[in-house]
Amino acid sequence: MHRPIFSSLSLAAFLACLSLPAAQAQVTSNLDDLPQAKPAPSAKKPVPAPRTAHTPAAHDGTKPAAQKPAVASTPAPAATPARSAPAHETVPGVPPAPPPPVVLPPPFVPVQLHPPVPPADVTAVADAASRTESLPDGGLRVLFPSGSEALNADSLKTLQAYGAELSHHPEERVVLIAHATLPGDDVSMPRRIALARALAVRSLFIHAGVATTRLYPRALGRPDAGDSAPADRLDVVIETNPADPSPSANGLPK
Repeated sequence: MHRPIFSSLSLAAFLACLSLPAAQAQVTSNLDDLPQAKPAPSAKKPVPAPRTAHTPAAHDGTKPAAQKPAVASTPAPAATPARSAPAHETVPGVPPAPPPPVVLPPPFVPVQLHPPVPPADVTAVADAASRTESLPDGGLRVLFPSGSEALNADSLKTLQAYGAELSHHPEERVVLIAHATLPGDDVSMPRRIALARALAVRSLFIHAGVATTRLYPRALGRPDAGDSAPADRLDVVIETNPADPSPSANGLPK
């Protein structure tokens, strides 16, 4: 009578032993293998993260070591196509002679040519207080009264003879440096008087045969404060023309 009860208890104990490992297997199962909820559809599909290998640390509560992101591989540069050799080019030939010069046609309307203006005639003034004196290096000085550019007969004859002598020396150039003074602080009128004196002497030299290209009048007006020479004067300064530079092998000046 007691044998069936003992068999039932043995069977119950065996079944209990079998259920314990099954329940324990549900607790220790991997959470990653459980079914996940499907995410809501979006416009851009996210890139799934790489799955990590199952480690016991996932169940111990410790945080796994961070993994380094994978380095994207740089694509290799495209191969540069090989350049083909340039085609043969023909060099243009050099002409045997330069092109002829361009000849401009004459104007279609007549151009009036005017002769050079002759120098003004200078006449002597009887009561003029002018006089002349020699300067070093062959120069000549003409002295005038203040505010006047008139020349008397003696000064006129001296300038004419001096100009005739200059006409025989074409290698020299003549500088006419004129000064003049007036009472007051006006600077324009003294320059005008100095210019009239220089032009009068220039006209006398041109009539004597001196070329106009050799005459350089300079009307300076009032002299400088430190100038000790007479204020109303005209100095005839003789200078030598610079020598022509000798041509080089190609015909041009050095």
